[in-house]
Parts: sequence; C-alpha cells; structure tokens
Amino acid sequence: MLASALDGLRLTIHVLAATIWVGGQFTLAGLVPTLRKSGEGVAAAAANAFAKFSWPAYALLIITGLWNVAAMNMNKTTSAWKVFLGIKITVVLLSGIAAFVHSRAKSKSQIATWGGISGVMAVASLTIGVFLAG
Repeated sequence: MLASALDGLRLTIHVLAATIWVGGQFTLAGLVPTLRKSGEGVAAAAANAFAKFSWPAYALLIITGLWNVAAMNMNKTTSAWKVFLGIKITVVLLSGIAAFVHSRAKSKSQIATWGGISGVMAVASLTIGVFLAG
C-alpha cells in the first residue's frame, strides 16, 4: 500500500531534515581537520555556514516529528512504543541542546565534547525512529 501524498510529503521532509541534521554533523566533523589546516577561522566559518542549514533542518525535524505523531492513532500503539517515543523526544532535545552549547563553546575540548554529544544523540534519535517506524 502506498502512502498518501500528504503522508509522503511529511515523511520526505522529515527524512530530508534528518539527513541534513545527522549527516551534516558527521560530514562537517570529518572535514574539520582539513579545514583547520587551510587557515585560522576556516573551520569556524564552515560551521557557521552549516548552521544556516542545520538549525532550520532541526526545526523541520521537530515540526514533522510532531506531525508524524499527530497523524497516528495513538490508541493503537503499545505502552512500550509510547515509552520509546518519549525517549526519542528526549534524545532529539538533547541533540539540539548539545549542538547549541557546542556552538557557544570556547575551548577546543568543549567544542569537541558537545559536538560529539550532539552527534551521538542525533544518531540515537535516528536509530530509535527507525525502530518506532516498525
């Protein structure tokens, strides 16, 4: 059975936003060593440019995630599914909070730590979402 046009659009936007938020973090993290060798401030400039795409993608993830839940019949879900949904929402929020703190951090160790936490939480959220999708 094919999804309706509206469901297809909602899910496409959600997956596209996830590719930007999650995949972009890992792409940028992989490029940082090379960018640092290119000159002072190059990595920071790339991170600032990425933020112009990543934060709107994060907002779309929240919006479409809420839309995904609203489109479901919650009476047909199990208690375990609802618990995992709560965990996913928490992990999504932790990824965003960690990314925000990362963007405000001053030392290299803080930048690395908070960036790593955001990335791990983003992957955890993605993984939980796959299991929730059934």
